[in-house]
Parts: sequence; structure tokens; C-alpha cells
Amino acid sequence: MCFAMTVTARMSDKDTLTGMDVRLSDPDSRFVNARDVVIETGIDPDTLSRCLRRDFDLRSLEERLNASDKLQDANVTISSKGRLKVDVTPMVPVARVFEPGKPSYYINATGKRISAELRYHVDVPVLVGTFDSVYPARRLLPLLDYIATHPKAGAMVATVTQERDGNIILVPNIVGHVVNFGDTSRVSEKFALLRAFYRSVAPSKGWHTYDTIAVKWRGQVVATRRNKALPPLPLPTVEEQTGVLDINDNETVAKASDEENA
Repeated sequence: MCFAMTVTARMSDKDTLTGMDVRLSDPDSRFVNARDVVIETGIDPDTLSRCLRRDFDLRSLEERLNASDKLQDANVTISSKGRLKVDVTPMVPVARVFEPGKPSYYINATGKRISAELRYHVDVPVLVGTFDSVYPARRLLPLLDYIATHPKAGAMVATVTQERDGNIILVPNIVGHVVNFGDTSRVSEKFALLRAFYRSVAPSKGWHTYDTIAVKWRGQVVATRRNKALPPLPLPTVEEQTGVLDINDNETVAKASDEENA
């Protein structure tokens, strides 16, 4: 036993890491590649041969990778051959957020941010507005999740905006109007109401008749006309009220009275 323990201790002192293997769940990710992951680890692969296996802190490395804005999840292990295995899930954006006076960023399904860099662009819905602790960007996630998982809804929406009072406004791909969505409750019902409006009302009333379509109330659609000024009532003018015949008649009456007086 003493001999075995001594040999084991000596082997442990010499048991160093032999290299690093990085595996992405989505190799075609446009946000991160294997080289980016190595950079995020903060480890120089050439120095791993000097790192003792027993002293390597796997938990700290996982925490560092999970804190990265490019990764959604990370799992780090060491193989029996001393290889450092890094398995990561790249960031999957569901929207791009634009706030006045701030750099834009992407957001994933859990609300995690990733800075928008010029080297990549992903075609996702755009969020525009002012977001704070009362109305944060993550409150729109149920709506974004529905849009992402329902292609018909995704095809209808070009931009999602949030007003200061919290109202969510959809800018559809059908130009000429906006949709007041209210909040993220009853998302499926609201899209059903919007589709019904597009099928039954818009074709007959005209696609440019309304500038705002509100589906925020349960079971109803409220549309606001684009031309809010009512046309003037067709009241007759003075000339129309008098008319040529009336003038002639008055002149005739006046002449007849003069003749009678003469």
C-alpha cells in the first residue's frame, strides 16, 4: 500500500494536460468559432503541457465561458488521456435591440446579450425602443419566441418596438400601418385576430385605409383611419342657396311692384 501510494503520488506530479479540444454544438454558428472559444478560455494551448491535471480548476473555466456574451452554455471535462474537452453552445439570437444613444446588441431567448459586431449579421426581428427596469427588453421574449417558432407570424413582422408607456408596437412587412399589440399576453389569440383582419377587412376596406390596428383588447380589433379629418358637410353656398332663378324671380317681383306703384 505504501509503495502504491508513493508511485501514485509521483505519477500525479507528472500527470499534466496534453492539449485542448473545442467542440461547438453548431459548427456553422455565425457568432463564434473554435478560435473564439480558445480566446474566451484565456488559456494558451501551448502551455497546457505545464498544467498539472490535479490542479486544473474546471469550475472556474466553466464559469468564465458561461459568462461570455458569445456562448449560451459551456461544459468542460478532462479525458482519461489528459485532453481538455470544451463543449459549448454558441449564442442563438432571437432579436436585435436598438436603444437611442446606445450601441445595438443581440439578445437570446433567456435575455442574455451579445454585442453586435460588424463581422456578422443575423436576420432576426428588430426591437426598437427605450428599455428600463420597468419595461425591460426581456419582457418581449414570449412574443419573440412565438415569432421564432411560428413561421407565419415571423413572416408578418419586420420590427418590434416598445413605447415609453410599455405598449408593444409591431411594424409588419405589409407597409402602410402599425399594429398595437399591447403586451405579451394572449400572443396566439392576437395573431389570429390580426390574420382575420387581413383576410376579411383589409381587402374590402383597402390596405391603406387604416394607419393603426390594435389587437390589445380581448376578442376585438380596433382600427384607426389614416385620414382622421372628417370631410366637410356639403352645405350649400350663398350662391347655391339663392340661385339664378331666385335672383330673376326677385328682380321680376321688384319690377312688378314698381309698375304697380307707377
